[in-house]
Amino acid sequence: MDGQRHADRGGTPGTVTANPSILRRADETGVPLLIVRLVLGVLFIYMGVQKVGHPIEFLKQIRLYEMLPESPGIFLNGTAIVLPWMEILCGTALILGLWVRGAAGLIGLMLAVFTPAILMRTLAIRAEEGTPFFQIAFDCGCGAGEVVAWTKMLTNAGLSALALTGLVSRSRRFCLSLWFERRRPDPSFCHLCGYAVRETRVGLCERCAQPPDRPSADREAA
Repeated sequence: MDGQRHADRGGTPGTVTANPSILRRADETGVPLLIVRLVLGVLFIYMGVQKVGHPIEFLKQIRLYEMLPESPGIFLNGTAIVLPWMEILCGTALILGLWVRGAAGLIGLMLAVFTPAILMRTLAIRAEEGTPFFQIAFDCGCGAGEVVAWTKMLTNAGLSALALTGLVSRSRRFCLSLWFERRRPDPSFCHLCGYAVRETRVGLCERCAQPPDRPSADREAA
């Protein structure tokens, strides 16, 4: 059939590939992942630097959530020291395009802990002070100062969606990791388009390894 390509790796005639979905075609461009990497990377580096610059304030904010025991102090102190550097490390990895899936997964995990903690603290303030839910604002410890609680939770939900996108994306276009991938004897990503493949053919995915379709006239002449 004209305009259709063989699907099997050996190029056996008669088997054709279905057209990829819109989501896959968008993912193949690498642009959605690039946006995710830049947004999450810049934001988490900024938040991590803010916490590193004000460690005592960050430690006080962690204590207010009452999620960690105060004794022994290694739990609170260790969290106040490790968490900001983890954010900086994950943000840097995303911007560079290294360990993308691991960095996105760690950011998603942090957000999965932060967001319920903010909700619990908001409900506690509402119960103690009687402040309407949508008017409650406090310094959540993210490094941005005082924020309205419900907008912060909504923002975190959006960031979680971005982290999930980075976690499931199969593209490594515009990523530094693709440079290293091209030097592996058994690459997991196409050298040309940077998309993940189960098996490569001379470093290329099935689509990039396929020769371009010849015009119908050429096929008939052949």
